Amino acid sequence: MADIGSPVRNVNVGLADVLTGKWMDFNLSTNFMDVMKGSFAYAGFFEPYKAMDTEWFDGSSIWDVDAFSAINKCLETHTPANIKVDVILTSEKELKVVDPSNFKTIEMGWRFLHVSRYYKQMDGLLRAQFAYPEVEWCVISPTTALDDGRLPLNFNEATINTMFSQGEADGTAAVTGCAQTTEDHI
Repeated sequence: MADIGSPVRNVNVGLADVLTGKWMDFNLSTNFMDVMKGSFAYAGFFEPYKAMDTEWFDGSSIWDVDAFSAINKCLETHTPANIKVDVILTSEKELKVVDPSNFKTIEMGWRFLHVSRYYKQMDGLLRAQFAYPEVEWCVISPTTALDDGRLPLNFNEATINTMFSQGEADGTAAVTGCAQTTEDHI
């Protein structure tokens, strides 16, 4: 990530402070690399990232979708009708049906996290849409279920490449069909 500079557009990233348990909101104009590295410290799988006088987990430990911070920042200079929010979800529109008959402890735990995260994302998104009905929303999510693997974060190169290709295709489709993808989520 050494060749990546600070973003040109407003980008909001939240992190969980491991020591205090509090949510911290960053707009990426400062501490860009520390915030990005902290956002990759997925709780339970990676150790906390140490920076800025504390330790960090990715923000999904607290909020899966925090549109409120981004909108509140925009409200400092714009009216709600002039705000456009792009939300990229990591879970599909509908939960994948699974056969858990052969699941062991780790697989059941992973399924629980998947279901829980799906509902946390939808809850955060729907609450924000309800709170800010004048804001224009573009919601993008995978059009088909992503391969979770039987074990978390245990992907081979082919699986990762397939997920990247799906993400590019879904993102490209959303550029012209965002109103429909957003309506599909509601």
